[in-house]
Amino acid sequence: MAIPRVRDVMREVPITVRDDESLIKVVKIMNEGNIGSIIVTNEDGKVMGVFTERDLLRLIANNVNINELTVGDVMTRNVVVIEQDASLIKAVHIMAKHGIRHLPIVDESGSVTGIISIRDAAIALARLLVDMGIGRLGATEEEVSMIKDIINIDEGV
Repeated sequence: MAIPRVRDVMREVPITVRDDESLIKVVKIMNEGNIGSIIVTNEDGKVMGVFTERDLLRLIANNVNINELTVGDVMTRNVVVIEQDASLIKAVHIMAKHGIRHLPIVDESGSVTGIISIRDAAIALARLLVDMGIGRLGATEEEVSMIKDIINIDEGV
């Protein structure tokens, strides 16, 4: 049983915006798409930055008037990314080490191809535990049931 690769867990081609997009419009896009982060790319599809719910919360808490800002004004630069062929373990390690919940995925040329969230990773690891026979690993019946429930929630069961 192999550890899943990022490409097996990622969500395909996320919504992206350019750095000159108004922040208000970006927040509306995030709200309508029910997404917690948005990737800012250049015209070649390369990651320039990321804007998250946490960034918005920080702006509001500091009484910043967001009406006049572009996403480029407030995005996080020097974004940590991961290659689509990397292991899920590496993705989780990066997210934990950097304290991030969303990790952009890039191809060999550096263009964004997807995104993985900590939720996506948790569900994939839950599936792996079930495949490994979590009961044989010493899990209680209640823990086995909870793990299966996580998987069922993701599948909409």
